[in-house]
Amino acid sequence: MLAIINVTAPFFALVLCGFLAARFRMLPENAVPALNTFVLYFALPCMLFRFSSGTPFAQIFNLPVFAAYMVTGLSMLAIFVVSIRFAAGEGLREAAFAALAVSWSNWGYMGFALLPSMLGQASLAPLIAAGMADLLVLVSTALALASLEDSGGQGVRAALRGAALRVSKNPLIWSVVAGALFSAFERQLPMAADTFARLLGNSAGPVALFTIGVSLYRPGTHPWRGDVLMMTGAKLLLHPYLAALVAMYLFGLDKLQVGTLVLMAAMPVAGTVFLFAERQGANSERVAAAILVTTALAFFSFSALCWAFGIQVG
Repeated sequence: MLAIINVTAPFFALVLCGFLAARFRMLPENAVPALNTFVLYFALPCMLFRFSSGTPFAQIFNLPVFAAYMVTGLSMLAIFVVSIRFAAGEGLREAAFAALAVSWSNWGYMGFALLPSMLGQASLAPLIAAGMADLLVLVSTALALASLEDSGGQGVRAALRGAALRVSKNPLIWSVVAGALFSAFERQLPMAADTFARLLGNSAGPVALFTIGVSLYRPGTHPWRGDVLMMTGAKLLLHPYLAALVAMYLFGLDKLQVGTLVLMAAMPVAGTVFLFAERQGANSERVAAAILVTTALAFFSFSALCWAFGIQVG
């Protein structure tokens, strides 16, 4: 267990550094958009492109891994949309974003930094395949559901079209596609361009983790509420448990793929859920609180899950 904590602690310490920097006003107020722009449009796409271009095409678009994580995410989404919509009596938009929060992990900023340290570089291929399931299917479905309340009678087709348009603008998707094409046709970047991409890509992990911490500081947020704690338990406990069941028993994936999907699911709520909820006028304060609490507690739950799975590090 100590060996696992020795690996996970520095990553979460970077998140804490970002939070403290924001808390003590060591950064300007526009720091989060600036940091997010750097990570989302420069550092992470370069890292994903370099990895995708150097990985066999079949490993990047691994359909069993894609399908297993898609089934897991859509199952979580369906369970909580129905529960919140009918048991709690909330509107479809509120239910969709709360359900997206418990089914979409922060694998983009946190996973690419943390999983290779726990499972090795080979975990990046299933991570990308599973991540595409989130970006292409899970997020599109949730956004379409949320848009049904405001579709003005245009129906499901208009909601799906709007959701697909938003997802298609994600630079992470296009960087993976571009890298996969380079892999399929066995092409390489010129040396100068590859060095440029490597320099940017190597900065993705530390800056992304620091950015998570900065974005967590939101004065006035009230995190210790019943609905937030319910979402936290679902995200950090139910989501990885369901991922393990689906990956092992429904799809029969190998040990590395199962471990990757479970640890992805065990990560905190993706920060982008807050942005989507805020733009569509949903309860973004609840989502922000869930992001804060799941990130704070993930150090303990993630480390314990690694220990329970018998992951060997060091």
